[in-house]
Amino acid sequence: MKAIIIEDEDLTAEDLLCTLKRLDPHIELLARLSSVKESIAYFAKKTPVDLIFSDIQLGDGESFDIFKTIVPPAPIVFCTAYNHYMMEAFQTFGLDYVLKPFSDESIQKTLTKYRSLKDSFNKGTHEMLSELQTQAVSGEQRRKSIIVMNGDKIIPVQLNDIVLCYIEFDNVFVKISSGKQYLVNKSLDEMEQLLGEEFFRVNRQHVLKREAIAYANTGLSRKLMLTLHVSHPIKISVSKEKCSAFLHWLEG
Repeated sequence: MKAIIIEDEDLTAEDLLCTLKRLDPHIELLARLSSVKESIAYFAKKTPVDLIFSDIQLGDGESFDIFKTIVPPAPIVFCTAYNHYMMEAFQTFGLDYVLKPFSDESIQKTLTKYRSLKDSFNKGTHEMLSELQTQAVSGEQRRKSIIVMNGDKIIPVQLNDIVLCYIEFDNVFVKISSGKQYLVNKSLDEMEQLLGEEFFRVNRQHVLKREAIAYANTGLSRKLMLTLHVSHPIKISVSKEKCSAFLHWLEG
């Protein structure tokens, strides 16, 4: 197995390499990279690699910045001292998420997971990742689901099940047709782009699906007040400047 370590702390990188060698002497370290800039330059060479171990917080940014710039050439194991990056890690082609300080047991579980999935990492893997990345960036073909957090659980939610996205206390939530709501690690702008033409940004705080709307009433200051099929504690209004576009969209 050919591996790459992205880590800006020398002792941590050395400890990880020693652990990997101890668990599997056949692992070959191709490179140890220590920054976003260095990693992007290295991956531009398109050197074949089987598995990437990456810290998240680097001196010049986060490792997520690397994989927003280049297509990941292999599955990524994110190693960090913080668990609040978990959702974004699994949205960035992450194979696993290991908390520091890691142990032989946690790394062994990761290697076992990699080997169990190895057969699916065929010659088309890089092309598949490239296509997924292209789709994510261009938006030409939209993904079918997103990952949300519910306590310590990571849950896939189908995009066609989402009826409402909204901002509350500087966090973005999605509400699904059953009425359940989940925190998402995306901005409302990103969700609007992701969800497509079935949704409309009625104001700064809310993006709605057409089928979620029961009816609209004319309110004060020529605003439209919306009543939804799902319960929502906040009364939603369509901003005055968007009323005409909203009604045109509502007609389908």
